[in-house]
Amino acid sequence: MKEGIKSAICVLLLAGCVASGVFADNVKLSYMYWGSPAEDEATKQALKDFEAANPGITVNPLFAPGTKAEFDAKLKAMSESDTLPDVGYFRPESVHEYGSNGFFLDLTTYIAKDNLKKDYLAQTWITQNGKIIGAYTAAEAQVMYYNKKLLQAAGVPLPPTDYTKAWTWDQAVKYWTMLTVDKNGKHPGDSGFDPKKITQFGVNHEVWSGMLYPAIWSNGGEVFSVDGKQILVDSPATVQAIQRLADLRLKNKVMSAPGSTEYQSAGSTDPKVLMQNGQLAFYISGAWEMLDFAKMSFPLGVGALPIQKKPAQLYISGVNVVYKTSKHPEEAWKLQKWMMTPEKTLNLYAGGLWMPTKASWYSNKDDLNKWLSNPAHPDGFKAAVVDSMTVARAEPIGIKNYDQLWAEYINPELDKVWIGKASAETALKTAADKIRKSGLLQGTW
Repeated sequence: MKEGIKSAICVLLLAGCVASGVFADNVKLSYMYWGSPAEDEATKQALKDFEAANPGITVNPLFAPGTKAEFDAKLKAMSESDTLPDVGYFRPESVHEYGSNGFFLDLTTYIAKDNLKKDYLAQTWITQNGKIIGAYTAAEAQVMYYNKKLLQAAGVPLPPTDYTKAWTWDQAVKYWTMLTVDKNGKHPGDSGFDPKKITQFGVNHEVWSGMLYPAIWSNGGEVFSVDGKQILVDSPATVQAIQRLADLRLKNKVMSAPGSTEYQSAGSTDPKVLMQNGQLAFYISGAWEMLDFAKMSFPLGVGALPIQKKPAQLYISGVNVVYKTSKHPEEAWKLQKWMMTPEKTLNLYAGGLWMPTKASWYSNKDDLNKWLSNPAHPDGFKAAVVDSMTVARAEPIGIKNYDQLWAEYINPELDKVWIGKASAETALKTAADKIRKSGLLQGTW
């Protein structure tokens, strides 16, 4: 990926020389983003609202769903053809690498001019070498969703919503076991239980890098040191947390393998669809899933994340950036600011896609009600998720070579853990040893 960035930088800088900040009518901007079909629809509406409020500016929505690799390839092609968007989402794990190569407009003076910095959560701004190169699109968190009907049918109590009084890990596994059923009605641990013929799974837990942090932190573990100079992924607490996640499938038999075809007989591998169909009881993923859940017809509940040793929560989101190549930086910043302003884009928040980054929308009762008092946010969401943001930590994307460390060293070893080809202890020690020899532990941006 670094080679692609370097090959594009000359094109980027040349195009940047002709960028103009002069406001004019008939300005055409482009906004690139990803997401589900529902997110596509919601984002397009927000852009239409921006156009209506800003005559003379039109915005071309560039919907770019797909994997990170596909996003990087598209970005490289756009850079080389001088067709980069003006504004848009960016992958948080690689924003600093691209930023260090001059891809993004320095927003520091724009933010200061509009006196915005103090109005937003401190974690919102992405800073590099003293410059603000972007802002988190939202203040997303990890959420434990469940199908109330399945819990009631199995005699399982609804999980607590107070994040300080959540189920212990052992309690959660106990209840997920009660909710896992094979074709003969047997549960894991029962005589004759058939793990190859499960008709209802107890839980699905996302295991991509960002979704692992709450479990690791809850158990007192870390992946990197705060200064980015040490790898701690092989520490006992981290190893234990990862093994517990892997054991949900390997030992406890309550979860399908990540990316497997074990759900294919249900006609879908989408956990949200499986929940609606009554084939999955719990789903641990991001808050953005609520936008799609809001369009489904089953009794959705949310509970506090299980506690291993202490409550933990994640602050995560894509990043919004203004590209340095934009020929209309003033108008591009205006669009960026619009997308960050919940008063202007309320449907993105009330609909369940985003959690706001504006600070008052967590402390002011009227502002809270604007985005929480609606069918998209189940009862208990404030206690289980919003209140848990007091202990939230941001994904440590400011560590140099962060994306490379995960993609080339940690994830390949974790893939072995998820399918039982290696223990967490063995795999993470291998990853850590390789990282220590790699020379990539270079601190933070």
